[in-house]
Amino acid sequence: MSMDVDEPRTPDHPRVGRIRTPATYLLVVVLPLLAVVALVGTAGRWTGPTGGGTDGTHGADGLLGRLLLAVAIIVASAAAGGTLARRLGQPAVLGELTVGLLLGPSALGAVLPAAQQWLFPAFILPHLDALAQLGVILFMFLVGGELDVRLLRRAGGRGLVIGHAAVVVPLLAGVVFALTLAGSYRPDGVAKTSFTLFIGVCFAISAFPVLARILVEQGLIRTPLGTTGLTAAGVGDVTAWCLLLVVVTGLRGTSPAAAIRSAILVALFTAVMLLFVRPLLAQLLAWAERDGRPGAGLFTALIALVLVCALATELIGVHAIFGAFLAGVVMPRGSATARELYTRVEGVAMWLMLPVFFVVIGQQIDLTALRLGDQWWLCLAILVIAVASKVTGAAVATVASGGSRRDGLAFGVMLNCRGLTELIVLSMGLQLGVLNHELFAMFIVMALLTTAMTGPLLRRVVPASVRFAAADIQPTRPR
Repeated sequence: MSMDVDEPRTPDHPRVGRIRTPATYLLVVVLPLLAVVALVGTAGRWTGPTGGGTDGTHGADGLLGRLLLAVAIIVASAAAGGTLARRLGQPAVLGELTVGLLLGPSALGAVLPAAQQWLFPAFILPHLDALAQLGVILFMFLVGGELDVRLLRRAGGRGLVIGHAAVVVPLLAGVVFALTLAGSYRPDGVAKTSFTLFIGVCFAISAFPVLARILVEQGLIRTPLGTTGLTAAGVGDVTAWCLLLVVVTGLRGTSPAAAIRSAILVALFTAVMLLFVRPLLAQLLAWAERDGRPGAGLFTALIALVLVCALATELIGVHAIFGAFLAGVVMPRGSATARELYTRVEGVAMWLMLPVFFVVIGQQIDLTALRLGDQWWLCLAILVIAVASKVTGAAVATVASGGSRRDGLAFGVMLNCRGLTELIVLSMGLQLGVLNHELFAMFIVMALLTTAMTGPLLRRVVPASVRFAAADIQPTRPR
């Protein structure tokens, strides 16, 4: 996912003008679409995929027509939410997720339940979910491609200690928290060990891609503080994903022997990808670039590799996102072909599929159903534990390794950013049955708030003299 802001201005690729204000987009695009939803939904039309086409699939009332309408409204609404979030100094993903929640039972369903049920009838939800899961797979490929393994090699003692402390301390806090939860929050059939470990991982996750964009926007990406923070985030990201892989392997294994078998197969698959596929890809792309501009066949083969890797880890018994992430990791650094592939995939994944993912999440959350007593206090406890454990782990490790308290607080704020990565982990937990809908909703609120507070807190913690210290850094709009 490129951090570049401006597109090249060439005769063949004219630059598209920016929307000057989110209010304009909201007024002339989103509100009319939502008005259509409210009016037609209240009128009770389009009740199912039985009319409009000869087979119930095509036509305005058929599956395809309803799916296209829903996706069009999702994409337009997400664009407005992302634009507004960027104008408020927040990552676009925050606005897009908020829109997804607003289109669900928490807002639209509470105010206009007929409109919400008409816009997202039960028969299109499985198709939206399939599109969303494919978007998550492509996003994880982009995350793997953005995670520079050289950062881990150059981490040194300080980056390694901070990154691991910011994972281990929240992991411990999460495990203790899970052990104290009432038994009703652990779904039936889920082992106590798997439940507690998964909750711990939910607290330990940081959002490496979103953090990178926030650091660019804050002018910190090339400063020593930003470089160390991003390195620690990379170390923590890899560590947390490895922990999650172990937990998911245990959850999906029908027996200890099956779990061990899956772990061995994942280790072998990872070794093959790193030791054999990675150098072969480097040679192939270098050869293709020497002979001129790579053709469409090469890009097709690379996309097929991503999907095959995702399929491989799914068949092994863990989640498909691990294979897609690994496919991104093995892509050669510095390859023009790989960068072009990332750009092409990013457009489809970010603008189309991930907004659908946010809406699918929103359809599974009803914040109005949370009781104002114990459940909201529990939601507040999750937020406090998440923030305190991340900041404490990073700050203590920074001071212990010779850094200042201010730097330690800054690293804690950086690594407290959860973003889209947390949403993917939570969605996985819901799919695997390790999270019930109440805990799922509470952790979503935590992910939203910890992401929203990252930018404002960094501006308060880090002096202006440190930010934008390099003359060639220009602020950009973070996702």
